[in-house]
Amino acid sequence: MGDARLNRRLVRMAERLGAQPNASIPVACNGWAETQAAYRLLAHEAVTWERVLTPHWDCSVERMHGQPVVLWHPG
Repeated sequence: MGDARLNRRLVRMAERLGAQPNASIPVACNGWAETQAAYRLLAHEAVTWERVLTPHWDCSVERMHGQPVVLWHPG
């Protein structure tokens, strides 16, 4: 995200939601303060789905470079 605090908050939120993928944000978070932090993160102007997923995409492309054949379906 370009900001260490946003990065830490995003990782924490992803860990919470990943541990309980069917849970709502308030249920997955550990208390009201963390729930508020999650909603502030989602409302932050710098946080977009593209910026969240770009590191994943970049790592995926890097891993593909080392493979002789990559099967890809654009969806």
